[in-house]
Amino acid sequence: MTTNKKRLLLDTSVLRGLFDEDTPERTECTKRFIDLCRTGIYELFVCPVFTIEVKKATAEQRKEINGLIEELHIERLPESDEATSLAREYKKRPLKTAKGDRLHLAYATVFECDTVVSWNMHDIVNKDTYKGTWDVNTETGRKTITVETPAMIMGEGRPEWLPSTTPENPEPPEKSAKTDEEWRKGTTP
Repeated sequence: MTTNKKRLLLDTSVLRGLFDEDTPERTECTKRFIDLCRTGIYELFVCPVFTIEVKKATAEQRKEINGLIEELHIERLPESDEATSLAREYKKRPLKTAKGDRLHLAYATVFECDTVVSWNMHDIVNKDTYKGTWDVNTETGRKTITVETPAMIMGEGRPEWLPSTTPENPEPPEKSAKTDEEWRKGTTP
C-alpha cells in the first residue's frame, strides 16, 4: 500500500529521549514529537540495530519503548544485506559515524524512508553526514534522505545547511554560515 505520508526512520536516541534526565527540554520535545506521531501523519520505522541498541535501556524503559512501538504502529524493518553493504559504502566516505549510525542511514535509504530522526547530532544530524549520504545515494542512483531531530520535524528549528530539497532544489548546500557546534548550541532543545 502506497501512502503520501512522510516516512521516518527513528534511531534509538529518539525514544530513549523520553528518559533523558540530564536534558528535560529534550524529554519534553520528545513527548511532543510522540504526540504528533500519534496523529498518524507519519509512517514510522526502526531498523534491526535499534533492537540491539535498546537493550542498553533499563527493563522498565524497554517495556515503555516496546509499548510505543506497538501503539504508534512502528514497523520493524527486516535484516537487509543491501543495507549492510550500503553502510560499508558510507564508511568509505569521510562520514564520522559509528557502524550502528551508518546502518540507521543505510536502512532508511534502502527502505525508501524520507528522513532519519535522531537526537545524535554528533554523528547523524550534521552537515557532513547529510552531505556524505547525499553524495553516495545520488552516485548510486538511490533516493536521498534527510537527517533531522524531532524538534526539526516539528518545525522548531532547522539549520541553514539542511534545506528542504525538492526537484527544483535538489542539491545540498556546500557550506553553512553557522558551524554545527553553533547550530547545536542555538537550537538543541
